[in-house]
Amino acid sequence: MGYIEGIMISACINIVCVAGLAILTGYIGLFSMGHACFLCLGAYTAGILTKFYGVPYFIALFGGGVVAGAFSLIIGVPTLRGKMSADCFTIATFGFGEATRVVMANVNHPYVGGALGLSGLDSSTTLPKAIVIALIAVIFARNYAKSQHGKIAIAVRDHADASELIGVNIFHEKLKALIISAFFCGVAGGMMAHYYTYIVPNIFGNTMSTNLLTAVVLGGVCSITGPALATSVLTATPEVLRFLANWRLPIYGLVLILTMRLRPEGLMGYKELSLKPIINLVKKITKRQETGK
Repeated sequence: MGYIEGIMISACINIVCVAGLAILTGYIGLFSMGHACFLCLGAYTAGILTKFYGVPYFIALFGGGVVAGAFSLIIGVPTLRGKMSADCFTIATFGFGEATRVVMANVNHPYVGGALGLSGLDSSTTLPKAIVIALIAVIFARNYAKSQHGKIAIAVRDHADASELIGVNIFHEKLKALIISAFFCGVAGGMMAHYYTYIVPNIFGNTMSTNLLTAVVLGGVCSITGPALATSVLTATPEVLRFLANWRLPIYGLVLILTMRLRPEGLMGYKELSLKPIINLVKKITKRQETGK
């Protein structure tokens, strides 16, 4: 049960990440290859706050999100204000992510630990806490997508020039989406730090950023619950196939290729998971039972 619980906690952490990344990629149309650096910043911030200053767990997570959101301005302001192309933004985020990881690995301050990382953190991330935070992240992202902000984001993604003509500040909308996605990743980084109780910069590399982006594309770029479902599948699949040893990762890659080939719009496409069908089914069953009586 402890092993299954660990997989579920890891899935919840990834859900928090992709909930924010789905806003940036699906609704504003920007692809990031360096979002793992925001997990890194959030993890170290939350770890430092709890270990050296005794800050409560949830406040430390919020602090990690704020720091990650603040650092996103470093890459967001110069690239988005200059109206760089989406490809240039993707390359810039990749470079920023690698630079952040290298810098953290070479800072030998006791708060950071250099290449040895930061250890001795409290194991505060439990399954109930992880589930609650993941639900809050998904609900927030869905509300954002359904709100006026989400509609403006879609307009900027599909018709940037027309949106600017009617008074939409494209720079502010893109920067807003980037800050939100970075904040979510910072919170997820704090959750990760207090689940593993030990963090090193090398785990926040390009592979982690690629996995997060893959989950968003696989789940459906215009969906929030789709990427959440996809990242749960992607988190569990390597563990389910672990008994295949060396064949585990090739099969994992084959599953991705087949999914993208057979359903390029993603698992959910433009749809969202809803509890309404289940609620309606329960109501029908209850009505039939009452009618039978």
